[in-house]
Amino acid sequence: MFEHFTEAAREVVRLAGEEARLMRHGRVGTEHLLVALSWAADDDAGAVLRAHGLTGEKARAAVVAAVGLGNESPGGEVAFSPAAQEALDGAWSEAMRLGDPHVAPAHLMLAIIRPQDAIARRVLVSAGATPPHVRSEILRRLELSPSAPPAAAAGNPQADGQALLAILQRHGAVAAWLRERGVDEQAVRRMLGDA
Repeated sequence: MFEHFTEAAREVVRLAGEEARLMRHGRVGTEHLLVALSWAADDDAGAVLRAHGLTGEKARAAVVAAVGLGNESPGGEVAFSPAAQEALDGAWSEAMRLGDPHVAPAHLMLAIIRPQDAIARRVLVSAGATPPHVRSEILRRLELSPSAPPAAAAGNPQADGQALLAILQRHGAVAAWLRERGVDEQAVRRMLGDA
């Protein structure tokens, strides 16, 4: 799943696992991803969070205030909650929608604030940030980013087909949604001329 993630986005995921262990939670949730994003030094998501007063320490404290400390002491790798898994899948969707070939931490931020019931969203609101405003700020920063691909890159049938294949092979919620609408790997391969 992480083959499309930048090194910085992979580091956010790794830090989220550490945050879950520090808080003695049995799984990595959207709240842990938010805390990890708030530690990101040179990223648009981290900059937006800091602009709203959410440094790494403050975000961690807000999560502990919202959900408390756990009583598990997970060893090794901590599993993702369904909401966090959905956010990881959603980050790839956000990147594709914006025409970016890789998932950056900013795409993760866009994905974790989408669900209305996500703990990360509640933590943001408790810090005085509205998710729509945070989303707008991140999108504005991504548009100004010099690494943003030109708009002409979007709409390339070959690239779009490869992106669809990548989603379908992960078997996440987006893949299920596509299959319900008749888009499967066979159909995409036929479109690409690979069948």
